Amino acid sequence: MNQKALSRLLAAVTLSTVLVYPNAASAAAPAPELHDDNPNGHFGDWYTGAIPPNASDDKPVILFVQGLHSTYKTWYTTEGYYDAAYKAGYRTAFVQLRDADGNGGNMWTNGAKLAEVIEKVANHYGVSKINIIAHSKGGIDTQTALVHYGAHPYVNVVHQLSTPNKGSELADMAYSNWAGWLADILGKKDDAVYSLQTSYMANFRAQTDDRSENRSTKTYMSAGTGDDGWFSATWFAHAVLPGEDDGAVSVDSALGLPYGIKSFTKDISHGQIAKASQTWKLVEPKLQKASSSARDRQNKSNRSKSGSTVEESSVILRGGEVEDTVSETFFLESGIKQFNLDTMTSSKDTNVTLISPSGKEYEVDRSKKSKSEDDPQIFNEAVHHFIEVDEPEAGEWTLEVEGSDDAFFMVGLLEGGEQAKVKASKKVFEKGDKAKISVDLGKNEIDVSSLEQANLTRSNNGEKASVLDEVKFAVKEDELSGHFTVPTKPGVYNLSFDVTGINEDGEPFTRSINYNFAVTDSDGELEK
Repeated sequence: MNQKALSRLLAAVTLSTVLVYPNAASAAAPAPELHDDNPNGHFGDWYTGAIPPNASDDKPVILFVQGLHSTYKTWYTTEGYYDAAYKAGYRTAFVQLRDADGNGGNMWTNGAKLAEVIEKVANHYGVSKINIIAHSKGGIDTQTALVHYGAHPYVNVVHQLSTPNKGSELADMAYSNWAGWLADILGKKDDAVYSLQTSYMANFRAQTDDRSENRSTKTYMSAGTGDDGWFSATWFAHAVLPGEDDGAVSVDSALGLPYGIKSFTKDISHGQIAKASQTWKLVEPKLQKASSSARDRQNKSNRSKSGSTVEESSVILRGGEVEDTVSETFFLESGIKQFNLDTMTSSKDTNVTLISPSGKEYEVDRSKKSKSEDDPQIFNEAVHHFIEVDEPEAGEWTLEVEGSDDAFFMVGLLEGGEQAKVKASKKVFEKGDKAKISVDLGKNEIDVSSLEQANLTRSNNGEKASVLDEVKFAVKEDELSGHFTVPTKPGVYNLSFDVTGINEDGEPFTRSINYNFAVTDSDGELEK
């Protein structure tokens, strides 16, 4: 065979080999290897990814930390970060936290175990420091491991993907008077959700943000501003979350680490932000070894404070136990463009009907299905009953829920209409402190008699009590003010109530308020 023919044959063989066996760097990553440190469960197990053929010591090792009620498989999907990191030549590792065995763990439970795994991963790869990419609550677990459990010497860079650094109002809702019944049935009131309440996180920030360990690591923050489409769980969550959000965490919370560095915001949902196809190219440039000069440039202003908070409410909330038929009423004013209702239950057999002031009945729109990314949020496992009303008539509306052995949580989202501005003195108190909350309805009058259903709920055990004798409500200059002495028992509390306003046309309207606050002991601690 002459040289020319041999060259053609070799070229053909090479081409066929490439077609049948593509470059390993472009193929899906092999399954990670389990380090079974917990033979009786998953908590504390860790995985190491396959070593890419294009791996380089110049690229840092990446440990991936998942979020609330998730497992390491968050990263091991068709659009997962593991494939992206493998193809780019990074050595990787994954961890299983308390959530992998059922109920979620708080930052103290997960952080202690994560600190052990961080050191193991560094030793396994023979490196002094690693990088971490953390989704959602995983960023809080990571910070706890670094600051409170001694792992900070082993980590250069942390990149947070929508971490609720200030907590999430959805966690507040899970312990509120309205949604507590449903959250109990769905099994979503665990240590993890409890720790994500906004006042609990305000206390965590006070315990954490001034620690010197924070200077060892560069932390990037990112946030989402989208959802998974109309009538998805993340779309309705916009009604509860303040400002811009991704359907689980507000931008203010995600970018709320006082010494963190803003990486990016993007119009995607909380689940989508952990998809490599959406964000890997934004995260990868930040995976570098931190220098002291870079750390010195971190934002050290905007230190976390437990000072006053201001929020706006244009939402109506209802909820409770369902046995036979339950009726709830509320008022809508004229001028509302659209009223969207999501009534969540645990059973698809529970019936939901909305009745207008004139008696017109609105049934659930079965064509609208809840959709969300594969990211298990607090109320994602609920059955969603959607009702949409264009230009609803003014007056008293009635929600009827019929079923048995169930509970419901109604979120009424208003497009247009009046807004309530809610101000609170602070989020964290010591026992015996005086608290103040005020509601401003603009130029509208306030009906004080509407406060008869105010409830105070202690988050960790669902204790409920009327607070009319303890909270003194008064109206002054078109502003409703409530003054009370905080409870003496340490814990996290939710004060839930409706405010009824009267607009210039004499029409009553309802807005729902939930104020989440914490009471610490003499050492500044909450029950962990």
